[in-house]
Amino acid sequence: MGKVYFVNGFLDAGKTSFIQDLFEESYFKIDGVTLLIVCEEGEVEYDDYLLEKMGVVVRYIEDEEDFTPEHIEELEKAVKPARVVVEFNGMWMRKDLSFPWYWNDIMEIAVINGKTFELYAANMKSLLSEQVRNAYMAVVNNCTGLEDKLSYFRRNLKAVNTGLNIVFKDDERDDIVIRFEDDLPYDLNADVVDVDNDSFSVFYLDSLDNLDRYVGKTIRFTAQVMKSRGKTRQSFLAGRYAMTCCEDDLSLFGIICDYDDLDSLENGSWVSVTGLVEKEYMDKYKVDFPVCKVSGLKAADKPEREVINVV
Repeated sequence: MGKVYFVNGFLDAGKTSFIQDLFEESYFKIDGVTLLIVCEEGEVEYDDYLLEKMGVVVRYIEDEEDFTPEHIEELEKAVKPARVVVEFNGMWMRKDLSFPWYWNDIMEIAVINGKTFELYAANMKSLLSEQVRNAYMAVVNNCTGLEDKLSYFRRNLKAVNTGLNIVFKDDERDDIVIRFEDDLPYDLNADVVDVDNDSFSVFYLDSLDNLDRYVGKTIRFTAQVMKSRGKTRQSFLAGRYAMTCCEDDLSLFGIICDYDDLDSLENGSWVSVTGLVEKEYMDKYKVDFPVCKVSGLKAADKPEREVINVV
């Protein structure tokens, strides 16, 4: 079985247009049949001529309970596709899905309407989070006139999936090229970069995404001491919990802190950490991580909002 492209998003996000654009790309052409499984029909309809030209066979699944491995296998047996593209229904829960056992190469793509992002983030947080949690890429459409909000969109999406690749597009579906370096709630040029309680999530996510601009900077922030068992180095995790979906779905945002007097720290206590940020390669994850070399540490009050609230 070839690659499976799983495209998720709410109605009117632009899923159909995105998929049709994919079919027209030269790099997306293949020999053989593509099975397109459509789970909802929006205002934009597929171009029958284009689909026939590209060797695409469309099948519809209208009810959530019919999206099962068994039913999908029946569709595949009848069509015998070289690959599968799924236009999923954004109102169905992604986390409840089961796929055919042989779908071992799935690329998930979330398509989002920039003009309704804040509405869905406020009122359908769990569904939006599930759309991006396992996605490789998010395409945020209709962002003309929203340039000043894109960094906010980006931070909130990254809070759910730190490895997410995000593409912003204008109302004509052309890419918006934008840099986010200067849009930070603290001064990176200060002798000591003060990260207040409301900015910790920004610091954590941006340090993962743009680590090099933090290396060599002295940072000060408040977090909770989280010691690990069987430690192999004198370090602790300075962490905050973030609510990315609901109260039962918390993610840990934590910075590794090297500290010589580790035994003096009480696990679970809140501290103000001052230290120099360095870069360290984590072989287990094949990626560079920020490490804080602690130069100052003192007890701190628990923040008024202990849990960071993101998308």
